[in-house]
Amino acid sequence: MKSNLKLAINAALLTGTALTLNTASATDKALLDTLLSNGSINQVQYAKLAKSEPKASSSSLSGIKMSLDKKGLRFASADKAFKMKIGGRFHLQTGYHVGAEDFEHTDGTEVRRARLHVKGVLWKDWKYVAEFDFADNKVVIKDLSTTYKGLDWLQITVGHQKQNMSMELQESSNDIMFIERSAVNSLTEKTFNRALGLHFKSAAKDWSAQFAIYGDSTDDNKSAGNEGWGLSGRGTYTPINTKNNVLHLGAAVGFRGMDAGKVKLGYETTHMSNLNLTKASIGDVNGMTMGIMELAYMRGPFSIQSEYAHMWLARDAGQSGLNFDAWYVQAAWTLTGESRSYKGSDGEFKRLKPSQEFGLSEGSGWGAVELAIRYDESDLQSGDIMGGTEKAVTVAANWYLNQNIRLMADYRTAFDVSARDGIPSGNGIEDDVHAFTGRIQLTF
Repeated sequence: MKSNLKLAINAALLTGTALTLNTASATDKALLDTLLSNGSINQVQYAKLAKSEPKASSSSLSGIKMSLDKKGLRFASADKAFKMKIGGRFHLQTGYHVGAEDFEHTDGTEVRRARLHVKGVLWKDWKYVAEFDFADNKVVIKDLSTTYKGLDWLQITVGHQKQNMSMELQESSNDIMFIERSAVNSLTEKTFNRALGLHFKSAAKDWSAQFAIYGDSTDDNKSAGNEGWGLSGRGTYTPINTKNNVLHLGAAVGFRGMDAGKVKLGYETTHMSNLNLTKASIGDVNGMTMGIMELAYMRGPFSIQSEYAHMWLARDAGQSGLNFDAWYVQAAWTLTGESRSYKGSDGEFKRLKPSQEFGLSEGSGWGAVELAIRYDESDLQSGDIMGGTEKAVTVAANWYLNQNIRLMADYRTAFDVSARDGIPSGNGIEDDVHAFTGRIQLTF
């Protein structure tokens, strides 16, 4: 009986030892010595186990490189075939108006963006990203896609993503010089922003070419009627592309087919104001086409950027077609001497990086200080649609404390505003409207 018990115990110990070969403890010499001394394993088994190397398991962090820095929390396998990054952005804003007393509007503070993302690489050739926004106390899917990059000349992305229209729209809200985008956004935001689609991209250091087929966005799709569909393409070329000197040329065109759909256009004075000096809601739309031209130049700390957008709408029931347009030109100067970052393979500017981080300790710098000015116009008047017209000048001051924290202040004055549906002439629409906005921005 004792012999059988001892045999069972030895068998259990030996089985347990075999099961733990996948962990570091299986090759621990002290443990093997103990098993050998109490007779649980013999000398042959001892030698065999001592030579065994642990196999990777899902619970082991062996070979995983982890880092925490200005780019967020990152993980990578030893062969770099698998990577993961956890990051996010928090944009805390305030906005106030002068000269808007005749209009219903909202002043105050808000969480403009509160995003978290996970992105990385699988099997070296597959990229993935999942980003969600928690602003306004609700969850919104921003990016949710996977990209195959195993071909040298082509990347293929499927999922919810930005449509390849407009340089300004392509640039991240973390990187643009102004708190809000220009009047061109009055045409692009509701029509060619994010959507589910299949995207193809070929690029090199000085150029990019993109083409995509899109469905609709991930907004609520429980209303009656079929979703629309779209095609778009964007090409960029940078004949001058050095660290401190850039000349960017670009163009984009997009089309969306709709089934008696509704198109909403307009521009809000601040994100939380609920005041749209230009606004149009157009029904019975069966087709929408947009063309955009881009031009940008940077030399040292100075840069200038401009876009022109034109939209054509076709309507059902014999109604006449419509035309809308918007454009902007903006210039910036970095007082501390840094140049903006530009990536030719994406055809867009990235975040400005201060040469010195701000700090109060001895030897610390002051970060980077940037001044910018923008002039923009939009015209939403066409045919029987009275969406109004607007001109505006925006002045911005940005203080980059480091690569993760930025303080922003904008002043925008809207003038030559015409009457529109909902705001008739004589309701103060002819007066200038001044908006002041500020932001604390944290990214990681």
